[in-house]
Amino acid sequence: MTSRLKDLRRLVSLLEEERAALRETDLARLDRLAPRKAQLLEQIEDEADVPASDDEMQELSAVRRLAGRNARLIEAAMAGLREVQALLDRARNPVQHSTYGRDGRRAALGQTAGRLDGRA
Repeated sequence: MTSRLKDLRRLVSLLEEERAALRETDLARLDRLAPRKAQLLEQIEDEADVPASDDEMQELSAVRRLAGRNARLIEAAMAGLREVQALLDRARNPVQHSTYGRDGRRAALGQTAGRLDGRA
């Protein structure tokens, strides 16, 4: 077994672990995995000029599939964060609506103060 094949298998395992961390929103674990992933990718890229064996091609296919799946999970998480940010922005800066009063003047529509009645 070549060292590149071992690295590819380690990368497949790491991508599976990354997927689990993404699904659990375990940011600390993702942070710990990133340097290992970068190191493995660097080692694999160092041997890019050597033709890949059939076993290596199978592992490369798995890496491509798993990396794509993780990228979709990351994009979905980012989209969710963008939606939350937009919701928070709307809550912090509500749109001021207005209408016209009986006298024909513009009047702001605002939220009325809540009131609790002390009835039992």
